[in-house]
Amino acid sequence: MSKPDWYCDDVLSGALDVQRVFEDERVLAFRHPRPTAPVHVVIVPKQHVDSLLDPKALDGCLLVSMLAAVQHTARTLGLDAGGKGFYVRANAATPSVTPHMHWHVFAPIADE
Repeated sequence: MSKPDWYCDDVLSGALDVQRVFEDERVLAFRHPRPTAPVHVVIVPKQHVDSLLDPKALDGCLLVSMLAAVQHTARTLGLDAGGKGFYVRANAATPSVTPHMHWHVFAPIADE
């Protein structure tokens, strides 16, 4: 089993203070500390899941929480308004880069 990357580990432990967007008993959604888009939110399970391909990723309660975080993020940050939409990117199996399951919610870049 791999370990979470440093910043998600630091966020979950409280060592790195971030702007929380959504939280329940299973997941945490927070603004990325180094965003690559005007809106860039990361959603992570509070309990380690290696990747989207890990059997633990199929936990129905976890998936409902992950989707609730996406919906809350979109509504709270206005990504559901104006017809622009948003993107969700999930890591699949890149343990050297993203050694745990997490999703990113992005606002479209103005030129797209």
